[in-house]
Amino acid sequence: MTLAPTEPLAPADTNTEQNGSAPVTSPQKRALATLANGSSPRGKENDESLAKNSASSLNASSEEAIDIESVDAPAHSDVEYTEDGRPIRKRKAKVPFDEDTEMDTDELLQKEVKTKKKPVSKPKTGKAAKAVKEEEGATVSAPRKTAKKPSRSAFSEDEDNAGPSETIVSKFKRVPKPKVPYVKPEDPLDFDPSYVYGLARQYPDSYWKHHAESRSGMIGKISDDHPLQLVDCNIQDQAPITGMALSPDGSMLATFCNLGSVRIWSLDDYSLLTTLRDAKEEHIDEFYVGTFVPDQTLVLAGGKRKDRNNWSEADDDNNILPCPLKLFDVLTGEVVVTLEGHTEELLCVKRVQFKGENYFLSGSQDGYLNKWHMGSDWRSLESMVQMADGITCMAFTVSFVPNTGNKYFLAAADENLRLYDFENAALLQTFENMYSSYCDCGKFIQAADFPMPSPIPEEAPATADEEELTESRTRKGKMKAEERAPAPRPQLFAYFISRGVELLDSEERMIAKDYNSCTLHKLVYPDTKGGKWYLTEVKRFQDEEYFSNAWLIKIASNGRYLMAPTCTGEVFIYNLKTGQVTGILKDHDDVEVRDIIFHPTRPLLLTSADDGIVKVYTYKEQPDLVRALRESAETEKAAADAAALSLVATDLSAVSVHDDDETE
Repeated sequence: MTLAPTEPLAPADTNTEQNGSAPVTSPQKRALATLANGSSPRGKENDESLAKNSASSLNASSEEAIDIESVDAPAHSDVEYTEDGRPIRKRKAKVPFDEDTEMDTDELLQKEVKTKKKPVSKPKTGKAAKAVKEEEGATVSAPRKTAKKPSRSAFSEDEDNAGPSETIVSKFKRVPKPKVPYVKPEDPLDFDPSYVYGLARQYPDSYWKHHAESRSGMIGKISDDHPLQLVDCNIQDQAPITGMALSPDGSMLATFCNLGSVRIWSLDDYSLLTTLRDAKEEHIDEFYVGTFVPDQTLVLAGGKRKDRNNWSEADDDNNILPCPLKLFDVLTGEVVVTLEGHTEELLCVKRVQFKGENYFLSGSQDGYLNKWHMGSDWRSLESMVQMADGITCMAFTVSFVPNTGNKYFLAAADENLRLYDFENAALLQTFENMYSSYCDCGKFIQAADFPMPSPIPEEAPATADEEELTESRTRKGKMKAEERAPAPRPQLFAYFISRGVELLDSEERMIAKDYNSCTLHKLVYPDTKGGKWYLTEVKRFQDEEYFSNAWLIKIASNGRYLMAPTCTGEVFIYNLKTGQVTGILKDHDDVEVRDIIFHPTRPLLLTSADDGIVKVYTYKEQPDLVRALRESAETEKAAADAAALSLVATDLSAVSVHDDDETE
């Protein structure tokens, strides 16, 4: 508290006169008052200096700092003093002088204070409260840490217990939003192990179950101790046979000829069953590829369609027309449906079932892969979709990836191998530069003498705790310490064989880069969601006498041997494990050998060539032949029993549905 001095000291205020006259409130008034009182400047100062000082003071009047508390003070007793007698000076503020209104600084300040809304004062806490209590002489205790009270909503209806009224700033203060963890959006093209392996368990593969070690009757060994011999038969046509196809039960063979005909042969006695030709076609048909449907009543054929009336000087052939796929009825020989969508010759066609639906997949020289969705009886077209790959490529062959429910396939396209998502009709990855010119054939195989891939991982039922952990793993960053890492999945892979064409020297017309070769690859599946596929080379098969530098030549394998046709009428037999040539078949003329097939359930090997002849091989030694025929009979009997059970199950299902209808 302050004590009143016995003899008050006047503050050193330059704005008040010491002779007891009226207080002066501005520099202009001070100058006039000085002249009126008759005081003159001290020393050698004259009238010119006085005028100069008056002018400078007038120019600085609008920005001069004024002691607000000391101006026009009513009495000296209002001034407060400290304990040692020193006056307490108040806060100064810069207030401009308004010449238009001629209002004094106090009047301007009072007007500003009246028009401005005073903020609501808050109770003093902390250091400020401690200072006030010390001035009052009270004892002050140490401040305690108190929990922060929750902020009240600006729209709360509870006014009874409301504290101090909130200001406009606090009422509409922006409340920070909680940070939401980033979650990568799901891409339908990402590999999902749970989904893919679920498809594989629901729709198991029907391919690759017959190989050299399956004891299904297939030719398993080819060597000097197990030689082959030709079968006496007459399977031929009047033009090159570029492709062959076995019926699903293995009892029939379809051959596709450049003359626009499809011939169906019996493999029991090698007799001709029927010849299919489009009698309504006005132009020229050439068939290169084809396939049976599962019930063996239909055959799909494709190739080239040429204009009968127009000649192309550039191609030295008839002009090419849009090339459709034609579906023939085996019994009537008529075309059931025509699939139009390719503009140039067909290079490959594949029959496939995905999620219980029927499809054809075709590749053409026009650079597109077409996905044909067929009806349940394969006789009608539901829709057609072109693969969205952003590029055009010639897909010579396609082969579906094992243990994926037919969701993925590899295409031998241009000089590369391309991985596609069949379900979404999209390109996923490209494995580049397999060969210098073209990679025109590729197939998945079951390699008998190599490490076998792990089986499809079984799906364990998830508990509630595991489901919560799975949801928490979708957050960005590392897993929490209390979360358990998922059990590692077995790394799945599949073996894949390919062959290609190399560039030729422009002068000598010989292979410029390297010898022709075939390659055994290993395709490694992703082990995590959204992971990548990897293709590694296991072994390359070459020989200086192996010359196969022409496209549309297919290779085959039984899992132990690789059959590689040539342009000179030969077929090289490579041992997959050793990479050595174990034999050469030399029964075609000096022409390209186009196609080769291992029969899956009979000891037969079939080759076709541009000479228009199909060569059939079997075991030469009687013990090998007897053993293979016995295994073949057992396999075919088991397949027939399975088909009969499936037919009975279908009939029982139909009867059950019929009974339910009658009951209703």
